[in-house]
Amino acid sequence: MSNEKSFSMKTLLILAGSYVSFGIGAGFATGSEVLQFWAPHGLPGAVGIIISALLILLCIAVVSRDCRKYKLASMDMMYRHYCGKYLGLAINWFNTLTFFLMVGSMIAGGASSMNQAFGLDTRIGTVIMLIAVMATALLGMKKLTAILGNIAPIILLAVVVICVYSYINPTDSFSTGDMLIREKSGLSMSGSLIFSAVLNFTYVVLNMSAYSANVSTRADHQKELVWGNVLGQFSAALCQIFVFLAFVLNASVVGGTDIPLLILGQRLGGAFYAFYGIIVVLATYTTATGMAWVASSNIQREDSKWYKLVVAVVCIGAFVFSNFGTFGVLMNIVMKAVSYLGVVFSVCVIVSKIYRYVKESKEGVKA
Repeated sequence: MSNEKSFSMKTLLILAGSYVSFGIGAGFATGSEVLQFWAPHGLPGAVGIIISALLILLCIAVVSRDCRKYKLASMDMMYRHYCGKYLGLAINWFNTLTFFLMVGSMIAGGASSMNQAFGLDTRIGTVIMLIAVMATALLGMKKLTAILGNIAPIILLAVVVICVYSYINPTDSFSTGDMLIREKSGLSMSGSLIFSAVLNFTYVVLNMSAYSANVSTRADHQKELVWGNVLGQFSAALCQIFVFLAFVLNASVVGGTDIPLLILGQRLGGAFYAFYGIIVVLATYTTATGMAWVASSNIQREDSKWYKLVVAVVCIGAFVFSNFGTFGVLMNIVMKAVSYLGVVFSVCVIVSKIYRYVKESKEGVKA
């Protein structure tokens, strides 16, 4: 009698929800990611989101399957599997650097959100963010991240409310918004729609593939893991389109801004604006703390005597980086760094799959 558990739709839905929750952080809550990737392209940006989502769905399905098949239970194991010992190690450490830079951009984002929503001086805001992030990361983030991650459903619900209101009370028509959002796009990832789609794909797939490796043991069946991640990415793409169309319909208000969703939230009244301001600050805080923990624990394990010193160095260094520019500028730098690193990783996945297919085919012929 087999001890294998039966396929569980409940597990699939839980994994899909976890995927979405992991992907929804400060970049989504502020709206900066959506704006910088797609605003320069106007309404066709929605097509770019679909192209990117299809590429991500394909890659995530492949990586999820391989993580389960080859027992790749960590980010480091996954990078080594696809990229080889030395390139995999290099990508792992460069990715650690991007986590560090992300901490800095989130500190800047939290300070900017506090300034925009509550009028707090950004210099004071960065110090508050530094203290909060360092204090939390020093405690160890494994348990606390799971608790703080519950903010994702609140972010989603609040964003839906903002977008629905923005659809009902737009400042611009689709045709006018299409023109304005292109003109006021400000910082962007690329002037080419196709290249933006590719960069968005590589930006997402690098970290979501690492997530797939970390949760590969949570499913009893390969189908649960693969389809859970596919459903999660499909839902994330729909959310992006939903938000982007709200931006187009309100381009005269949000075009070229750092935190467009917070600006749209202001139109719902002072109470909601304050509420969403708190949500955005919490989102940047939880994202920064999680990234600080990942960067620090990749250098020194949490149970190491050097861990706390590493956390302090990472957080203080990130604080220094946060003063190099506005939240939008720093996010643009980090997103480009992650995207181009993701290009290298994606090429490695393709080459690795071709190599293993050819090798297994030859072995099959010999057998």
